[in-house]
Amino acid sequence: MRFHAAFLYDIKIQHRHGLYATYILVSMFYIIALHQIPEQFREIAGLLITFSDPGVLGFFFIGGLVLLERNQNILDNLFITPYKVEEYILSKALSLTVLSVLTSFIIHISVFGLSQHLILFLLGVFMTSMFFTILGLGVAVRCHTLNGFFLMSSSYSLIFLLPLLELVGSDTIFFMLLPTKGALLLMGSVFFPIHAIEALYAIGILIGWNIVAFLWARKSFYKLIMYKAGGGKTL
Repeated sequence: MRFHAAFLYDIKIQHRHGLYATYILVSMFYIIALHQIPEQFREIAGLLITFSDPGVLGFFFIGGLVLLERNQNILDNLFITPYKVEEYILSKALSLTVLSVLTSFIIHISVFGLSQHLILFLLGVFMTSMFFTILGLGVAVRCHTLNGFFLMSSSYSLIFLLPLLELVGSDTIFFMLLPTKGALLLMGSVFFPIHAIEALYAIGILIGWNIVAFLWARKSFYKLIMYKAGGGKTL
């Protein structure tokens, strides 16, 4: 019940700050733009758009949301209540991920229709968005300004964007270790069918990285927010 209330509250806050209105307009723009792209390039363009915008939507928005709450001293008092850090992280990530999945679904069916493997596509968006949002949250608690967040986030996210080079012909076994490889396989399955073993690998690598990101973000909160609220000093 507590998590459910927090989740609905986060959606309400995102709506109040105009995220839903913004992404209605952004989605309309992408739909129109994709229809203007020649068919032979439309699928790659659709994959890039899905990954780089709805898929990674939460990574950048979470910074603004966390910094806003931090500047309003909400975080210093929030965890004095029974509300847990784990619930905070999951509520923030899941609420932004819902927006990512809805946006990706609307853009895809408006341009490509109800494709085969649509479930794998949406699963890829879901797990990719969860990972990058949780990662962004872990970065955000280390920053005090938006400029600082954007500067630090670029260094944290750059390595995870390397598998995008596969789309221009560059490939290496190293990419298999990154969640982006799995994300591209699942999101691209609506255009380029994949084998069951590839789907299992993609789901597994994304689950693994989501767990790592969650544990890291959780540790960051306890170290940089909870410890400070308890009278300690952050490092």
